[in-house]
Amino acid sequence: MTDPRLRLLGTADESAAAELIGALDDVRVVIRAGADVIGGAATALAAFTGMAARLFGDIAFEHPVALPPNWWGSRDSAALLTALAYVRPHPAHAPQRNLVVTFGIQVEAGDLGVGGDDYTVRLGLTPQPVGAVTTHALGVHAAACLAVSQLLIRALGPLGFSGVAVDAPYVTNLVDYRLTAAPEIPVLPPVRDLLKLAVAGVGSVGTSSLALLATAFAPQLTGTLSTDALEEITVIDSDIFDRTRNPFRYPALLGTETGPKAVYMASKLTELGLGARPASKSVADWVVSRENPGFDGLVLSSVDTLTGRLEVTDVLARSTLSLGVSGLSLHAQREGLGDGFACPFCDFVSAQPPATQAGVYAETTGLSVQRVLALLQDGAQLTAADVDQAIAAGKLPAHRRDALIGRTINDLVRQAYAEAEVRMGSPDGGEEVVAVAAPQVSWFAGVLAAAEIVKQIHGLPVLTGRVDIDLSGLPPGLVRRVPADRTGRCLCRSGTRLRWYQQLYGDAQVPVDVAHGAS
Repeated sequence: MTDPRLRLLGTADESAAAELIGALDDVRVVIRAGADVIGGAATALAAFTGMAARLFGDIAFEHPVALPPNWWGSRDSAALLTALAYVRPHPAHAPQRNLVVTFGIQVEAGDLGVGGDDYTVRLGLTPQPVGAVTTHALGVHAAACLAVSQLLIRALGPLGFSGVAVDAPYVTNLVDYRLTAAPEIPVLPPVRDLLKLAVAGVGSVGTSSLALLATAFAPQLTGTLSTDALEEITVIDSDIFDRTRNPFRYPALLGTETGPKAVYMASKLTELGLGARPASKSVADWVVSRENPGFDGLVLSSVDTLTGRLEVTDVLARSTLSLGVSGLSLHAQREGLGDGFACPFCDFVSAQPPATQAGVYAETTGLSVQRVLALLQDGAQLTAADVDQAIAAGKLPAHRRDALIGRTINDLVRQAYAEAEVRMGSPDGGEEVVAVAAPQVSWFAGVLAAAEIVKQIHGLPVLTGRVDIDLSGLPPGLVRRVPADRTGRCLCRSGTRLRWYQQLYGDAQVPVDVAHGAS
């Protein structure tokens, strides 16, 4: 079983995977768009198409849809489907049933209705309205992500996919994240301050965030001449695109992208009229290469390793917006330093020490602790013997062998963990766990990032803590403030760093017990 939709397969028995793929291939997603779906709402429809096309057997538009200038460069729905050819599956049989998704309210009802506006998110079983005038329609993008999950619930629920199905109109918003429509913003406020933005990590979340920011600000997509919102964008990542796996979980990609991630994304943003520059290096190396300490702007971080989070914290940015993904769950958290609330590294302070973590990795991969410790060193790569040992231990399906030779230990660990899990009964009475790609999670994280940046630039209320989303259901409308780590071991408890932060920005809120403490 080599279907790219199954990014993670935790069993050597392929029958369960074949049944799951068959259920996806049985579905044709029919998109029904009303005449009211124009501008940003039509771009959100294109994003939905790109996500659904990676998962289901067929995608069809009931009527042709014209698209505004968009990240994927498609003028209409037909051109978009052609552009997505590389990432679309090739079912062995024709779909057996249709699931109809409507956009806008000027249509007949289907199975799911997507709507919203710039900040309001609307989903239901009946057609949902879209804003008459939108600038970026991020709320519609969020609703489109929820709709993809709802389709998976309908297609895979009978096989063991667990999720909460929408059964009534659902409304939330991207301003205060409560379960109500967004406060009315009839005219987008003028730009208050130019924003310097550094994007740390250009994986599926980072590319999604940048694509959505381009939708909101790039002159070539918005039709405006002004670029006076974002002073500059620095794109930081040392990795390169992998065409064998990246396109199927990166909704911003079409599958033809190659080379260093930072270089490609910065070049694309520049072509669209935004000032961007690449930094094809680690965050730590980028910090060392800078002429001055700190970063008087916003760092958008989607790095997911202990070392990466530590490096992001040590940037000493004025503020950080951290995005995290685990399975179908994600979160966004806005962070400062020394304000009494969690910094980018607080969640990782209590992580097990390296030797103990190596033991966890050894259990996960089937490798020895000594070999795991060696693979945790910078530049270390998996050998054929490493991968074969993981296969022999039952931690990795054999078909993934060639794809992992030469990769890092993190790639192998991720192969052993499911993201969107489907738990299916096996013939012997046990349980098979199969996992399917979930591109909607990365795109929703990008929506949160773009919404927070747009709000900051225009002086609207921004997130003051952490919002958690689980796309196996419907967001609960809660924001919480996570206190800083209390052990005293986090970087945000360092007196030296806090004094530097105060000297750089003059507004750090330093706790008394830290200001006079040791570094």
